[in-house]
Amino acid sequence: MAISSNFFGLRRGSTKSQTFSVVDGNQITKDRVEAPKNPRTAAQMAQRCLVGTIGSAYAAMKSICNHSFENITAGMQCMRTFMSENLKQLRLCMEYNNGFFGFNNYQDSGLVPGSYIISKGSLPDSCPNAAITNVTVASKQLSIDVAAGNSTTELTDEMGCKNFGDTCTVAIMYPKSNGSYGFGAVRFTYKQANTLQDSFTVDVFGDVTSATPSYGATGLTLTVRMSREFATNATADNTYLAAIASRQVNGNWHRSNARFDVQNATPTFAQAIATYPIGEERILNGNGFDVAAPVSPTVIVAAPTINGTTPFTETTSVTMSGPSGAEIRYTTDGSTPTASSSLYSTAISLSSTTTVKAIAVKDGTSSSVSSKTFTKSGGGGGGDDEPDEN
Repeated sequence: MAISSNFFGLRRGSTKSQTFSVVDGNQITKDRVEAPKNPRTAAQMAQRCLVGTIGSAYAAMKSICNHSFENITAGMQCMRTFMSENLKQLRLCMEYNNGFFGFNNYQDSGLVPGSYIISKGSLPDSCPNAAITNVTVASKQLSIDVAAGNSTTELTDEMGCKNFGDTCTVAIMYPKSNGSYGFGAVRFTYKQANTLQDSFTVDVFGDVTSATPSYGATGLTLTVRMSREFATNATADNTYLAAIASRQVNGNWHRSNARFDVQNATPTFAQAIATYPIGEERILNGNGFDVAAPVSPTVIVAAPTINGTTPFTETTSVTMSGPSGAEIRYTTDGSTPTASSSLYSTAISLSSTTTVKAIAVKDGTSSSVSSKTFTKSGGGGGGDDEPDEN
């Protein structure tokens, strides 16, 4: 296919048998994929589950997150940054089962609660003491203490608004009646005015239908009404907020760091992965066919770290640490440790050049081997702890 040189620039689109697009100024042509296969391994399903969870989260929060990362072009680049930053968080959550994230089931497009990073930048945190004080399920309404202070200076300092045109965006994630979470945001824009009440314009995004600020002796409070029905168990404890400060400097927008502080999400990775189809012959979701259950996801245990001074003169003390709930098994004779090797409990003392190797064992699964050599004075330094090739 030729590259078009007309007004519309390089051609993009598809034919019956091929797709083509432009990458770095070059037209790339590929065969069309007619029947993509379902995941065939636990690792493939795990990746699809994680990407599906983050993709649904970005879709829900796009009105804010498509331009909330400092020095990142709005739109596609922000989406990639959001995906990259939060996939790291989800992988850790999957490994440690720590309750900071839930996971989407197969073909579930809803937002699940999680400690999503929604903004990154160089500005100080905005509204660090903001809190949801009340949730009224019947009226789909939230009450929020946004910032303390009874003067424009005090409020704008806490909100991160220094100059006219600066903004403070309060983002909200709340439980809906259908079991998923909703998202909305309220943006305050600082403007020149004679009174405190007139110092901000207020705009709403996402599920927010109205936002009523109140400026009193204790500070700025906000009443927010949502468009979706709340879950009957919705409270201030399972509703979350984060605030983003934005300031334009020399034509460039600067942001503050912001994330939802979720501590009690249900880490349903195993349950979610079981909803994903495997193998190209399986009918999606079963459809009544008697099919084998999906394989269990691969459990990954992080390798332990080995710490101590090397080289040393007389003796050195070696300590080890690993994932929460895991045993650490080690050897000092150069052999590869197994689940029956010596159990680490307290620091070990070495008086001669020794290679320490260790693994972490959790729920019957062993990690890769970490290895570090401790050299008595004169013999050179030992290497950093790292997975052993054995």
